[in-house]
Amino acid sequence: MKVLLVEDNLGKRAAISKFLSKKFPEDVLEEADSLIVGLRLARDHRPDFILLDMSLPNHPSKNRGAHAADMRPFAGTEFLRRVKRMKFPTKVLIVSMFETFGVAPNLTTLQGLSQDMAEKYPEIYLSAIHYSTSDDEWQVQVKKFHQIVKAGQ
Repeated sequence: MKVLLVEDNLGKRAAISKFLSKKFPEDVLEEADSLIVGLRLARDHRPDFILLDMSLPNHPSKNRGAHAADMRPFAGTEFLRRVKRMKFPTKVLIVSMFETFGVAPNLTTLQGLSQDMAEKYPEIYLSAIHYSTSDDEWQVQVKKFHQIVKAGQ
């Protein structure tokens, strides 16, 4: 199975990548650290399964410099919208370290975003799970959704 991991946090990306490589060594795993690179890899390689962070920079880290002006708190929703337009069979799982997004008065929760994405992108969106370095539940969830995607191929 072809898997794409789109995550800008180096520690989180390394942990998820290590988990995927250990549990699913037969998979072909590609990684991106920004919205633009993730979309390019999705378009060019058409992965079966995409693990996506919700908050991402628009451009790769080497192009950003020292400021966070490039960060997009809702990049995951834009990613889903664009991948849907690409019209290839894939499934997307949001894996986020955050429970809330945006700033007041436009603050929303991971659960609220998940419900919205499920309604807007039912053909490609699976779910949103919370990533934590102190809890392995994210691994259980990633494994579960990986098996769902693989069974649907």
